[in-house]
Amino acid sequence: MAYPYFAEALEVNNIHQVDLVGPRYIKGDGRFYSLNVMDRFSHAVYLESQRTKADDPVAASLLRSWKAMGIPNFAQFDNELSFRGSNRYPRSFGVVIRLCLFYGVTPVFIPISEPWRNGDVERFNDTYDKMFFRRQWFPSYEALKRQSKNFQRFHNRHHRYSCLSGKSPMEVLADSGYRPVRVPPNARVPRIQEIPEGNIILIRFIRSDQKLDIFGERFVVAKELVYSYVKAVIVTADHVLKVYLGEELVEAFEYRMPPETWE
Repeated sequence: MAYPYFAEALEVNNIHQVDLVGPRYIKGDGRFYSLNVMDRFSHAVYLESQRTKADDPVAASLLRSWKAMGIPNFAQFDNELSFRGSNRYPRSFGVVIRLCLFYGVTPVFIPISEPWRNGDVERFNDTYDKMFFRRQWFPSYEALKRQSKNFQRFHNRHHRYSCLSGKSPMEVLADSGYRPVRVPPNARVPRIQEIPEGNIILIRFIRSDQKLDIFGERFVVAKELVYSYVKAVIVTADHVLKVYLGEELVEAFEYRMPPETWE
């Protein structure tokens, strides 16, 4: 029942963990959400406040994080609809998944209802709440947005992690000598009608009903997989869903996707 391997954070921008915090509320100025992105190697973060968790603004915020931090190899998400797309059309995929594939990023979805699998960014979310949001008074949403960026810069320059041998994220980045590949500063979220080629990874725990949940669709798998974690990989170029137990391919399902799905 070992947790499936997909990659190690052995260098800058190999894995970004992404989470949407909120809603949080500003007295007299409504609610907001914060898209929090963390590079697992350096623990550098990118924060973007937004009024809604609709997938278009979430994708735009994610793209801006890649302009600032560089493009990762993997982006790890929970199963929030903002990240994965519609329950009604599960094989059409949402704008965030399409954006990842367009830029060559492999999206990875952690097991349903297991937020600790995104543990690095979840721990940072606690820091965000305790050291930023609950410690300051914000007269307006615009003020919060400005202060959020100040907190991002302070964290990256001055927050020291024991797991980084007492270094700050910026010190780790400087020591690594890494030169990130960034999205051009004038880039916008493209209109991606055809699903780009690439892989989409979902980590799932198989319960006694033998059901594998893929964005709300359920596939029946072998009884031998019950009470095990599996790695499900959607290979968009081949229209196939592959299921791995450890490194062994144990199941494969046809997974037809529409050639063009957005109006």
